[in-house]
Amino acid sequence: MLGRLGIWRHLVVLIAIAGCATLAFFGLIGGGNRKERFDAKQITVVPSGADGLRVREVVDEDFGTQRRHGYERIIPTDFGAPSEITASSPNANAEIGTADVFLDDRPAIRIRLGDPGTTYQDQHRYVLSYTLPHTGISRGVLNLDIIDAGERFETERFEVVLAGMTLADPTCSVGATGAVGGCTLTSDGAGYRVVFTPLHAGDGVTVRGTVVGFTDAVLPPEPDLPVYRVNHRKQLARALVPIGLVAALIVFVIAKLRGRNEVFGGGGAAEAAFGQPVGQQPPPSTHLVSDAKLASLATTEFAPPRGIDPWQGSVLLQERIDDTTVAAWFSALAASEALTLTQRDKHLVIGIGRRRSELDPANSALVNQFMHGRIELTLGTYDPYFAGAWASIKAQQAVTIEASGWWKRRPPKVDGSPAGGALAIVVIAAIALFIVGGSVASAIFGLFRTLPLALVFAAVVPAFVAYCAYATLLPVRSGTGSALALLTESFRRFLEASEGRHVEWAWKQGLLREYSAWAVSLGAADAWGKALEHSNVPASEYVSTNPLLVHSMFSSFSSTHTAPSSSGSGGSGFSGGGSVGGGGGGGSSGSW
Repeated sequence: MLGRLGIWRHLVVLIAIAGCATLAFFGLIGGGNRKERFDAKQITVVPSGADGLRVREVVDEDFGTQRRHGYERIIPTDFGAPSEITASSPNANAEIGTADVFLDDRPAIRIRLGDPGTTYQDQHRYVLSYTLPHTGISRGVLNLDIIDAGERFETERFEVVLAGMTLADPTCSVGATGAVGGCTLTSDGAGYRVVFTPLHAGDGVTVRGTVVGFTDAVLPPEPDLPVYRVNHRKQLARALVPIGLVAALIVFVIAKLRGRNEVFGGGGAAEAAFGQPVGQQPPPSTHLVSDAKLASLATTEFAPPRGIDPWQGSVLLQERIDDTTVAAWFSALAASEALTLTQRDKHLVIGIGRRRSELDPANSALVNQFMHGRIELTLGTYDPYFAGAWASIKAQQAVTIEASGWWKRRPPKVDGSPAGGALAIVVIAAIALFIVGGSVASAIFGLFRTLPLALVFAAVVPAFVAYCAYATLLPVRSGTGSALALLTESFRRFLEASEGRHVEWAWKQGLLREYSAWAVSLGAADAWGKALEHSNVPASEYVSTNPLLVHSMFSSFSSTHTAPSSSGSGGSGFSGGGSVGGGGGGGSSGSW
């Protein structure tokens, strides 16, 4: 329809803008590039049972801009498999999942906190407790690896608390495997404590001592939650919306200005539609108008434009050469009685009409191509000759339009739009991201995590999508093309508003089939068909050459020319007497 821009195009642009804001809201763009780390850990160890140790880990983990399910702890089973595992979190999912694994060839238990279907970013606290059942403290020996060397992440504050035991010779070692000393276990009256600020990535911690007695074990209170970073994602998401709107609006305005059509005369509807550019001296004056303004110049005409075929009228209004214009070609041949169209047992049958010999050589050759010597062709299943002819018709239409002079810039192409290539890139990229998965998508979006690049992203993406959506405005009709488009649109309005009496008038004038073909070509087939039903035109007048069958049974055409697809399927000080590693427990921590 002339001048009408489908609302879906605006919706696509709005979805792109909303998509950019959503990416910012979830931190995929504009959230910075913060690395994963531990803000703090407090590891408390107390006796449990005859020979066990109860360990409580209060972990403040910062996932940064990575998306993680939760905290992960891998514990060797030197002291037996951890038991009585509990976990909680004030701001994340802390469901417990365990599995038998190996850590550096040592049997171990992997504890994962979180939900496989939920991910988080930024800072979260986890409290994990478990019992190591066979540690040797019943024999007076404490030899415990708090964490193995090789930790991936730095911990800003790492605190170890031993309670409920009296040690004769408490020792502490920190560093790589085999490192001796480097830290001191200090008695605070209720137990022993060492603090690292920070504990560097790769460092392990081991505590040792001789257990000479037991006291009441009092767990220290959990540390206060750290001061969390202010989350500016909501503000950024809101800010990206107007940026995207402005970018898309600029593209829309430019497309409207670039795509203005040449119109004859000084602004009147009659001059625009009935100007006579051919041979007129001096040449008529012209001015530029938008598609919407051009549509406003249309009136209502009771006759189609002279000298053009119905499929050409379709191209003039839609500015596309596609399956609908080929269908319009068939409807015109049915109207001229060069072909017959008959519905037989729910199938559409094409036959040779009584005026087949009156076709021009080009159209006659196309008929020969798809009929391939047959008298009749039943549509509904793929036919290679019909498919080849369908493509040939499109190609011939493109040649005709290219030579018509009806467009000064960007004439319609076969199955193409001014932004078809760009749109294809967008679709292929989206499908590729869906196939390869979220990790690759996150890596790509990670390029735009800095604020300046996020702002660029929020402007460029909506602008690009707007170009794809509004590129339909870019073709520029010549004065002649605009005149023919106005006459075609004016006739379309007549067909759309027709009643039974109009159909009867066309029948009496011998124009019923011609007007029906135009209705198919201009998207008015439903309205014209209803008018035909409410008329007194005998069915015998159109039953075998009814161009409206091209519209009502269009799927038969599609299945006949489309090949079937195939599928397949820190402390300080020094104390000797021990080194990092060599004790039980330990293991590693991180995220998953």
